[in-house]
Amino acid sequence: MALVINSNIQSLNAQRNLTISGGQQDQAMERLTSGKRINSAGDDAAGLAIANRMTSQVRGLDQAVRNANDGISLIQTAEGALQESTNILQRMRELSIQSANGIFNDENRATLNAEFGQLIEELDRIAETTTFNGQNILNGDLKNVDLQVGAQANETIGFGIQAMDAKTLGMGSTSVDLLGAASNITATSFAASVGADIKDGDVLINGQSIGTFDTGGSGEANSLNDLVESINTNVSGVTASTISQLEGTAVGTGIIDGDAGEGFNVVLTELNGATTTFQIRNTNTASMDEVVAAIGDASNGAVSATINDNGRLVLSSDSGASVSLVESGMTSSTTLGITTAASAGPQLVLTADNDDPITIERGGTGTLLDLQNLGFKESEAGGVIEGAGLSATGAATAWGVGDVIINGTVISNTDTDSLQGKVDAINASTDETGVTANAFATVRVDMSGMSIGTAFATTAATEMLLNGITLDFTGVTSLSEFVDVFNNSTDSTGVTASVLGNNVILDSEQGSMTFGAATANSVFSTADAGLEGAAFVEFVANSAGGALASNAITTSEATFTVEAGLKLTSDNGNPIGIQLGDSAVLDDIGLLEANATAEGSFGTALSSASIDTAAKAQKAIGIIDNALDTVNNERSELGAVNNRLDFTINNLSAISQNTAAARSRIEDADFAQESAELSRAQVLQQAGTAMLAQANAQPQQVLSLLQ
Repeated sequence: MALVINSNIQSLNAQRNLTISGGQQDQAMERLTSGKRINSAGDDAAGLAIANRMTSQVRGLDQAVRNANDGISLIQTAEGALQESTNILQRMRELSIQSANGIFNDENRATLNAEFGQLIEELDRIAETTTFNGQNILNGDLKNVDLQVGAQANETIGFGIQAMDAKTLGMGSTSVDLLGAASNITATSFAASVGADIKDGDVLINGQSIGTFDTGGSGEANSLNDLVESINTNVSGVTASTISQLEGTAVGTGIIDGDAGEGFNVVLTELNGATTTFQIRNTNTASMDEVVAAIGDASNGAVSATINDNGRLVLSSDSGASVSLVESGMTSSTTLGITTAASAGPQLVLTADNDDPITIERGGTGTLLDLQNLGFKESEAGGVIEGAGLSATGAATAWGVGDVIINGTVISNTDTDSLQGKVDAINASTDETGVTANAFATVRVDMSGMSIGTAFATTAATEMLLNGITLDFTGVTSLSEFVDVFNNSTDSTGVTASVLGNNVILDSEQGSMTFGAATANSVFSTADAGLEGAAFVEFVANSAGGALASNAITTSEATFTVEAGLKLTSDNGNPIGIQLGDSAVLDDIGLLEANATAEGSFGTALSSASIDTAAKAQKAIGIIDNALDTVNNERSELGAVNNRLDFTINNLSAISQNTAAARSRIEDADFAQESAELSRAQVLQQAGTAMLAQANAQPQQVLSLLQ
């Protein structure tokens, strides 16, 4: 081997190996001091990315567990307060039963009522002051709570806590909510036939077409039963049926002292006019229970007769036929509580198979008129109640103080019997009720059999006044032009016109329409324009004009059908509670009970209950029972969510544990392995250092050759 001094290869080799062992020693020491196998991306790039994702999941899961525990804490806080509310309601019920006892006098009941009132105030105090993290939880503010119980977006558990104050409790459960939890919809009306073409896809229920109805004049009319069959064939998740229900207006006493053979007939009338008559005859004195049994026997189940909770006779049929009651030789002493010749037409009932919301909407070329033609209203947002009809007396009935209560606030309207006056009265209390009222009116003008004739002659009879605005029908030659005249002045009159089958529909959001003549005592009719047919439109008015205020106004040979009512809209989407005083009826406020189309309720709130008389105490028992049911249902729902969260926490904890274990196997250091690696690197460092010293000393051997 040659001896050289410029290149010390052994030294360079020792230095290189010493650097390698030094790096290995540094890495082993870093892993042992940090406890991690991966301390930088250079250690394991893919492993670092996987470990970081797992870290995000673990930390998210751990926070989700804390969130779920916070939810349990909130629920336990609410449930604890509701336990006291339950205790209060039980005491109130006890007081009501005590006050209903006939041995007490007014002074005794006043004493009981004083405690009763204090308990109502305590219920309100609990509802208003029970808080969690600074938020009121029993006053209705937390109707929608989403708990983030997952590591990813939108992994939530939702629940809500309804208002538990005295204004809400006791209202009962007669609400209908098209978009919420309700699963039953009743169409408010249905014509004997569908009077206009409805194409496939025009009317949708839960996004599914109900089918095709070709009745625009050449087709054969579809009946209500056809509609039921079509819905059940084409729409999944919803079951359609029919019901006709005739309810008595008073408590009946039966056929009392009637002559043998006298009685009444129950008549089922099909949409095609066919009738089936069931004769109910008196053999002697017949009680209401005996009348009910007789109707069932005579009709062989085709007509169901029951006595409702108010003691009134109710006749119903699910065959799609109208139910009517016809007198047959009854004497004046005979009373069933139902006016003879009274009739109830069939209604369409939609029921969700799984309690999901039912949504009715237009699709394709469908119009709002298509829905109206089938008796439907398009599904609206929660917190809207609209009356589909108002009786002649309802429009003109003034309210007294205490007659109408909305969301616990008394609405007073003693100065006016107009619909607009009632709207103003409700809106005067919007700040307290959170409810806004609007009036609406619809005029339906029958134009069946109409044919288009010559144009209107240029005479005074071609002009009319609508809400003080002159409408000029000169030159009108078609039904569309006739409707356009109304719509061209909508901004001024507030009235819009449309065509539904054989009817012209005039709609106003002001609750009334006033027709007048452009010239004193003039007459305008479609006959003047050659728009002739089996029925025609005729407006007759004097210079003073006149308001349409009843359901049916017949003037000369023309018939106007007027529907008017109130539309109540919750400002915050909350349910609307309508409560009536002892002397008021739903018809008087323009909201018929069958016409509730969104979440709302009719009943008596606990806040207005009293036990200062035996009668009021009896009523209070029922109100408190409703309140207890409401609280019990709320507590059961909260308990169910609590239990669900317990399982959620257990599941999240298990996932977090397993994910952390998987991450550990990727990024944590194996101390046994790293200790051995450190020992090896240290030995190599010591040996390398010694060998480097030996290599550096080798060139000095050349000096011995120079001696």
